[in-house]
Amino acid sequence: MFIKLRKMILPLALIALVVIVGVRQTRVHASQGNLDLLVGQTGTVTPSPSATPQPSPTVNSPVPTIQPTPAAVQAGLPETRISEKDGMEQVFVAAGEFTMGTKDTDAKLTIEGGRAYPEIPSFTYYLDDYWFDKYEVTNGQWKLCVADGVCKEPNLMRSTTRTEYYPLAEFDNYPVLYISWFMADEYCEWAGRRLPTEAEWEKAARGNDARRYPWGNEPITEERANFCDITCPKPHANPLFNDGYTDTAPVGSFPKGASAYGALDMAGNVWEWTSTIPEPYPYDATDGREAEVGFERVWRGGTWTNGVWWQRASIRYRSVPTYWYGNLGFRCAATD
Repeated sequence: MFIKLRKMILPLALIALVVIVGVRQTRVHASQGNLDLLVGQTGTVTPSPSATPQPSPTVNSPVPTIQPTPAAVQAGLPETRISEKDGMEQVFVAAGEFTMGTKDTDAKLTIEGGRAYPEIPSFTYYLDDYWFDKYEVTNGQWKLCVADGVCKEPNLMRSTTRTEYYPLAEFDNYPVLYISWFMADEYCEWAGRRLPTEAEWEKAARGNDARRYPWGNEPITEERANFCDITCPKPHANPLFNDGYTDTAPVGSFPKGASAYGALDMAGNVWEWTSTIPEPYPYDATDGREAEVGFERVWRGGTWTNGVWWQRASIRYRSVPTYWYGNLGFRCAATD
């Protein structure tokens, strides 16, 4: 009887031993897995992809197609596109509200005293999606429109300090000058775009955080804009800065001055025409200020002939639409 019991106990003991060892091994592996995950969270060790559970697809349910996110969006950079008509790069401005006007203590408050227009009050305004030229329209791009028989040549061939400007190929990447509002409007239509409204211009310059300058609230420097510095041939030239240009600069020469959407030269270089008739704020696109006929049109952006005060992104200026000058250019926008 005893012998028979031993024969029964021995197999049972062996089975128990195997079970115990298996349990211990399972606990060790589980502990190691927890350790790997813990270390991976600290950034020292990353668990292998096989350790990450994958969800099982639902039976009889179609697997959704995932569209890859553009690299520019992944990197936090603005989306862009290129015009087939004139090669202009455009930046995308997403729909949403932004702050227009300013509470800046330096703001122009009244209509009296020059051609600058009041920048107050500050208010919130909504815009749908649109595209905005990254650069000011250049001499080279204008020549394409002339070659197509749509645009005429600028009213003058020179610039302020250069006896020849527009005809020379070396200035093809510089902003076109001596262009009236009507000429700018005609170009944008030829290019499949249009002049931006004053609201579109300001949002592209200031983003949605009500910044003072296109690049933010940091003071202006010679690395951020082409303005009237020590090389400027004007009596108000600022001797504290030297941006390297005595006149207009090639478009895009100041990448550190880019706006939140990536638009360049939104401060300095040349003033820019908009589609808008100057009227007091708050802005309302339906109140007549975007009419086709108007006595004046708004300029934005400051210029190389102006000092620091004029480079703020909320600055408004104006003139009759037939006006043209050596510090005035434009860029276009589109809604499709």
